Amino acid sequence: MEQTESDEPKEPPRAVFAAALTRLRRQLPDLSDELLARRASRTALPSGRRVPVNARRLGEWLSGRSVPRDFHAVVAVVRAVESLVDAPDARFPISEWEGLWRAAYEDRAVAVPPPDAPAGPATEGAPGDLVVGRPPSDAASLRERTTLASAIDAALRDEAIREVVLTGAGGAGKSQLAAATFYRARQPRGVRVWVPASSRQSVLTAYARAWRVVSGEEGGRGWDDEVQADLFIAWLRTTPRPWLVVLDDVDDPADLRGLRPVGERGKSLVTTRRRDAALIRPSSRIVQVGMFAPQESVDYLRSRLPSGQVPYKKAELDALADSLGHFPLALSQAAAFLIDTGMGLTTYRRLLDDQREALSDLLPPTSPADEHGDTVATAFELALDRAEALAPAGGARATLEFLSMLAPDGIEESVLHTAAARRWIHAGMHGRSDDGRVPAVSTERDVLLSLRALHRLSLVTHDPSRSPAAVEVHALVQRAARETVPEPARPHLAVAAADAVEELWSSTAESEYRPGTEAALYRNVEVLRRTTAGDLLWNGRMHPVLRRIGPYLAGLGRDAAARDLGRELLEQARARLGDGHRDVLALRCQVALAIGEMGDTTAARTSLEEIRREAESTLGATDPDTLAVRLHEARFRMEEGAVTAALAEFTELADQAAAELGTEHALVVEARKHAALCLGLAGDAVGARDACAALVTMLERRLGTGHPEPLSVLIDLGRWSGEAGEPHVAVETHLRAVAGLESAVGRLHRDTLIARHNLAYWRGLAGERELAVEEFTVAAQDAERALGAGHPTTLTYRVNLAFWRGLAGDPATAMTELAALQPTIDHVLGADHPRALRTRQQRAELLELSGDHAATATLLTDLLADMTRVQGSDHPRTREVAQSLTRCREQATG
Repeated sequence: MEQTESDEPKEPPRAVFAAALTRLRRQLPDLSDELLARRASRTALPSGRRVPVNARRLGEWLSGRSVPRDFHAVVAVVRAVESLVDAPDARFPISEWEGLWRAAYEDRAVAVPPPDAPAGPATEGAPGDLVVGRPPSDAASLRERTTLASAIDAALRDEAIREVVLTGAGGAGKSQLAAATFYRARQPRGVRVWVPASSRQSVLTAYARAWRVVSGEEGGRGWDDEVQADLFIAWLRTTPRPWLVVLDDVDDPADLRGLRPVGERGKSLVTTRRRDAALIRPSSRIVQVGMFAPQESVDYLRSRLPSGQVPYKKAELDALADSLGHFPLALSQAAAFLIDTGMGLTTYRRLLDDQREALSDLLPPTSPADEHGDTVATAFELALDRAEALAPAGGARATLEFLSMLAPDGIEESVLHTAAARRWIHAGMHGRSDDGRVPAVSTERDVLLSLRALHRLSLVTHDPSRSPAAVEVHALVQRAARETVPEPARPHLAVAAADAVEELWSSTAESEYRPGTEAALYRNVEVLRRTTAGDLLWNGRMHPVLRRIGPYLAGLGRDAAARDLGRELLEQARARLGDGHRDVLALRCQVALAIGEMGDTTAARTSLEEIRREAESTLGATDPDTLAVRLHEARFRMEEGAVTAALAEFTELADQAAAELGTEHALVVEARKHAALCLGLAGDAVGARDACAALVTMLERRLGTGHPEPLSVLIDLGRWSGEAGEPHVAVETHLRAVAGLESAVGRLHRDTLIARHNLAYWRGLAGERELAVEEFTVAAQDAERALGAGHPTTLTYRVNLAFWRGLAGDPATAMTELAALQPTIDHVLGADHPRALRTRQQRAELLELSGDHAATATLLTDLLADMTRVQGSDHPRTREVAQSLTRCREQATG
């Protein structure tokens, strides 16, 4: 039968309402839903009242997924749009909007009787949808967190998953995510139950109420909560109706024993700060709820804070979000505090950054967070109390106190197993003496149980699967933990943390090297320096761990940073210790080293000579600090070209240091390495090769083949093997060094850069010139990434890349590149620097290869005069230039 126009299906009222609202919304295409919702919330209705409008709800109304419960919200949105548009299209009278809304609202509330139970009291939802319980209201400026929401929805759709567990720190936003999921989960004839689950009794009460709803009031008469809860659990197992049960804020997984919802037609969603084994089942999906993403934090603050006449700058909001670690609860409390007090953003950030300010004063209970009963401080204390119940008495608190002094994201588990850490934890478990001494140590078992208790309560994240095992703690949790430490004990805690890092760092230097360990240790020392602990690391001396961070930076090629750090520490040391103290001399030495590495070798050697004389007078000629200054003084003498004098100094120093410190001491090894280098530079390549081979054998025996120390000497062994006439052996040796160093310290470490550069050089000398150019290209790119375009090492690698490109068949391009680099090298290093002189020599070599012997002789004449003046006539490079000049003159006149 042909369908007439009157028989055509009509659009559902909800779709008609959504379409009308969407047409209205399109008149403001450049305004976000967030801003429109805020404008609507501020719009006064004819009665004078205002109604809150949430951006997420507005999006659901526009898409037709839901209909406002209150028509006044529709009026607020309509009036807000009309106030922003001069001539709105298709302006409807409010009476027409009311008609559209009412039809849509009544359409969504039509109930379909369930087939297996009488219709009990139901809140509005999908047709026949039963809702029991009350989720928390939406937080102000609610974030959708789409990635997490998608992960939750995907898990609920997965047929193999019966339970989704949202776990994370208190205040991370788990309940808000669960509430949003709860609202999205409407289904025809479905049942949704929201259960406050902080105690077993609250679960029983909510289940009993749910049973009364699904069964009708008569079904629960005469029975207590526990019986009704049992009936509800049995109903979930057998009902054909789809259901979702949300168990919000499970405090103790044991409270759910026998109460976990099970049934083929439904799923459950659990929120908890716990990460116990009891929550992990084959049919469960764990979703970790962490902090806001940086942009989410900024969007939240921009939406929540009143902007006044001048909107907040993004940089200000970024800085505040960073200071709060993107912690949702802290952001909410901070926003409330700023609104309540009228304090400026800059002033508040200054207070946050001041570690002397108490967290409870900056995030106080008088400015509560949206829809959350706890403050950051109370959420922390609650979780810590629960963790204490799971660990040896006092262990969890003491462990968290110790972790609070270190880098939030850079803590290796092994630091907790040092003697210093175990003494602190033992004292927390058994009490400290009046003078703060804690001679006994806790057991490995106590440390692990305490750490895992903190992990189970989401106070820390302990990942034993990583290599090495690592611990992460949010910075605000650390700050809250530090503030619980009694004032008299804080200096002892700071020193204990520094002692532990020093203990681990020194053991790392003497054992098999673990990639990333030094970087993590460096971050820990930087945190100790930035917090109030920094002032506690000076007690008649500079704490030994502070000596390590300058050389660490220098090892990465960050010489300017090493210099600046050395100067900063030096200023503190002079003020606290006086000019003659050994720590002052050691820091002056570090500053001089950095200056020398940046190119001013003469200034470095002169400074080191002065420091050495003072050290000999103050500390003695054979003191380890004095011997270290002598080592570096000799090194820069070698850099200046005085190879013979440097060789004598290194040899004498190695013998004296071996007598005082032992033959395998690091200073002795370093002196022997440089003595071998001087042997080679003086023309004895075979002697240098054999000396390096002996050092490699000794170091591999002591430290292992994968440790950076023997791998570093392997670079020297490769060089002198090549200089001794074995270029292919040099290539193979450098290949070993590059592979080992990439694994041990990373591709961009200074030693790895050197090894790759030298590999390229020896490939070229072995006849593999195209491969050499490829390796030089990689070396130059890596150096620029690691050190910057203007660093001396980067410039050296670019010079050698150009030179070998010329040797590989393109001398014209190479000479142009070298000529362009020469002014930069002269400016950065100085015209008399060996690298600047060598660059001029390389240009001359390429010019000679092109056949222009007369022009080459002119260049070499000037170069020879400068090399003789700077390096002396017996320097290997000076002799090379003299020979080249003689040859070119003969060719030019012949």
